[in-house]
Amino acid sequence: MLGRDRKAAREDYRNHTLVAPSAEIRGDIIFSGGLHVQGRIEGNISVGTDGGRLVVGDSGAVKGEIRVPDIVINGRVEGDVHATGKLELAEKAVIEGNVYYNLIEMVVGAQVNGKLVRQGEPKHLPAPGKKAEPTPAAASEANT
Repeated sequence: MLGRDRKAAREDYRNHTLVAPSAEIRGDIIFSGGLHVQGRIEGNISVGTDGGRLVVGDSGAVKGEIRVPDIVINGRVEGDVHATGKLELAEKAVIEGNVYYNLIEMVVGAQVNGKLVRQGEPKHLPAPGKKAEPTPAAASEANT
C-alpha cells in the first residue's frame, strides 16, 4: 500500500458484499460499495447514489440487466451491460447481450454475443471513400 492511508483502504471494504458460489438470488439488487458475485443472480443489478463496483467472478452468473459504473466480468451475463466508467472483460467472460461502455478492457478469450456500443462524445467520421472535411478549428490552424 504505497502512499495510501490504511484507514481509507479499510473503508473501501466496509460496504463490500459477496454472493457466495452456493447462493442463488432472485430479484433486483441495488447496492453501494462493492458487490462480488460468485453465485447466481436472476434480476437486474444497479448501483445507488453512492456509486460502486461490480465483480462477476468466474463461477458467477447474472441473468438480467447490469447498470454499474465500474464492472469486472469473468463469469456469465445474460442481459445488457451498461458501464459508465470502466468495463473489464476477463478471459472467461461470456456476455449474451449488448454492452454499453465508456472505457473497455477485453482480454483474449472473452466473448460478447451482442453489440459493443461506446457511450460518450460521438465522433463524426466521413463515409467510406470520402475525404474528411476539416473542422473550423483545424482550418483556422492550417491558415496561420
